[in-house]
Amino acid sequence: MDADSKKKAAAHAALEYVEDGMTVGVGTGSTVNFLIDAMDRFRGDLAAVVASSRATEARLRARGFTVVELDQAGDLDLY
Repeated sequence: MDADSKKKAAAHAALEYVEDGMTVGVGTGSTVNFLIDAMDRFRGDLAAVVASSRATEARLRARGFTVVELDQAGDLDLY
């Protein structure tokens, strides 16, 4: 298995921890990019999404997610 396949598998495994109604913080990096690409099923079902960087914010917004600032989101359920 090549590096990208491992990163994609890790991203998909992380999705098992995401539940509807959560406030989720999303990090930055190549593995997180795979996570964001796989998060479509949660679009509209999360309480809030917080991005750790402008690059992550832009990628989330491009996928149709509404991104809020951490001070607006309150406590994160998952990061």
